[in-house]
Amino acid sequence: MVHMAGQLLGAYFKAVIGSMLGASTALLFPQQRKRIDAMRDDVWYEWDEYVKVVGEFHAKLGDQTLAAIGQTSALQTLPLSKAAGFDSLEKIFGNFEALTRDVVRDVPAAELIRTISFTRDRVVLECDTRVPPALLTGVFRGFLLGFGKIVTTEQVERRGATVRFTLGYV
Repeated sequence: MVHMAGQLLGAYFKAVIGSMLGASTALLFPQQRKRIDAMRDDVWYEWDEYVKVVGEFHAKLGDQTLAAIGQTSALQTLPLSKAAGFDSLEKIFGNFEALTRDVVRDVPAAELIRTISFTRDRVVLECDTRVPPALLTGVFRGFLLGFGKIVTTEQVERRGATVRFTLGYV
């Protein structure tokens, strides 16, 4: 059986990469700008392409900028997540794997973002990620913010290929 790499829905691809292509960075990435402008929200695009493009931006922009972009894109796409039934913190963080599968079709199993624990004021998630952890931390923060929560602590630990994210919030 041939393993198919995952695919990301255009609306999410464009939200993240589009955020990276702000006025200050568009000149640095003319090919990416053309590519994003040609994308459609309702079409699926290769996960590997997304991972590659995010890596190119990360190399030029760094962790802090990527975290801010992750937060912005999570807030931008929150209406899509809510429309897909992820309309509460419990539904998003209680089983982040389900949200990952909704956004990334045929996501490689190791790259599924798994909920390790979720409580009233803390969430722990884990995955083997090929995208910079800073981007995911921003995404998680954006979802929390979208439901009125403020992140008070944030810890990212890497063990081999696996990254564990722990966010405390009020």
